[in-house]
Amino acid sequence: MSTDFQQSLRGKRVVVVGLAQTGIAVARFCHRHGASVIVTDGKPAAQLGERMAQLDDVPVQWQLGGHDLASFTGADLVVMSPGVPTLPEMVAARAAGVEVIAEIELAYRCLHPGAQLLAITGTNGKSTTTALTGALCSASGRPTFCGGNLGNMPMIDAVDHPANVDGGLVVVEVAAFMLENCTSFAPTTGVLTNITPDHLDRFGTIDHYAAMKGRLWDFQRADQLAIANAADPWVVREAVDLVPQLAWFDSRPGADVARGAFISADRKQLVLRGVPGAAAEERFPVDDLIIVGNHNLENAMGAYLGARACGVSVDAIRAGARSYRPLPHRMELVGDRDGLYFYDDSKGTNVASVAASVRGFPRPLVLIAGGVDKGGSYAPMLEALNGVCKGIVLIGAAAPLIRAACAEHGVTYPVIDAADMHAAVAAATELCGAGDAVVLSPACASYDMFKNFGHRGQVFREAVSAVGAKRLD
Repeated sequence: MSTDFQQSLRGKRVVVVGLAQTGIAVARFCHRHGASVIVTDGKPAAQLGERMAQLDDVPVQWQLGGHDLASFTGADLVVMSPGVPTLPEMVAARAAGVEVIAEIELAYRCLHPGAQLLAITGTNGKSTTTALTGALCSASGRPTFCGGNLGNMPMIDAVDHPANVDGGLVVVEVAAFMLENCTSFAPTTGVLTNITPDHLDRFGTIDHYAAMKGRLWDFQRADQLAIANAADPWVVREAVDLVPQLAWFDSRPGADVARGAFISADRKQLVLRGVPGAAAEERFPVDDLIIVGNHNLENAMGAYLGARACGVSVDAIRAGARSYRPLPHRMELVGDRDGLYFYDDSKGTNVASVAASVRGFPRPLVLIAGGVDKGGSYAPMLEALNGVCKGIVLIGAAAPLIRAACAEHGVTYPVIDAADMHAAVAAATELCGAGDAVVLSPACASYDMFKNFGHRGQVFREAVSAVGAKRLD
């Protein structure tokens, strides 16, 4: 384990900004390595009781309900939790010569130099790509950590994980919020899945947002690898003039890349070519994967390339792919009624995500969509549905907007309104035959009818059971 930076924390004053799961983990880590820790959050203590209780055994100083400027400017180090916006106190700290970094930057500095770091980012698909990469790496038998922005294991937890050794594999999902405050974060392999407009309330413009995603590669060395989506124009733009080696993945029909991955002409094989340390060309059956849709072929190509470049064997990749199951609510097969399949893609909360999910779908489908409109056009979703969609069932506040978009697009299949999820699933089922699919992929936020996208997915599953389907989740 690399201990130089950890040892340097001893006796230092560290301000941890944000008391969520990551902030709690960072506070524990810094205290364990001898730092004096201040935890600060804009919310008052009355709203943070449960989180504060998780640090009852750690002698931290609390500054809640706001931030103390003197603590920031007088610190030796400020560590930002993901999602915390740029604060005036951060700006003042940097002006005073205090280093302000992201949690993933702190974790990166504490990794064993022989551990291989695979980092994945992108607007859509990064969670699936991360989880699949973790499954491929785990199948190798090498110690593997899989976390970061994914699930409940912040990257700082990797430092004390068995994977933080020579030859270990550390797989992390990272977000633009995290990369914004990195200064040396350099993964062995960095995968950028795609870039579509998102979080513009934070970053202002798509250009700025894309640049933050591109920071995944900014500090990489020439002996490291950047993996980029050749079909995404914003990713292509960020891949210009990179220092690391560059591999492309391209799911478009007829694509053929010299270094990277593409899909065979019959769409039955995932082809890797020119991967460092691998055979000149290697082929993997698409049928190894339970996940469906063109977007998941892109996710798989990024995962296969990353794992293979880090020395995971062909056999381990195939075994890991066959054992992998989708993350909840991400195009997850949850029901079967005599060959009619039901997919929960409740995490499809924006148009770009849904378009990616349904483009190249392997069977005719009826889409359930709607909720709280997030702005923008539904045209990309409707274009992606061309040739595969048998009908759309609309729910929620955005139903009139999607119906109008369907009329403008000139759709010829039925577009039906439903009062709730149970009615929507029943109506969608009536439009289907054997071999078809009912797909919940809403393109909208959930909070008009549900607590969150997870609750929406759970109600969908209950409705699937109600129409007599065998549950598969």
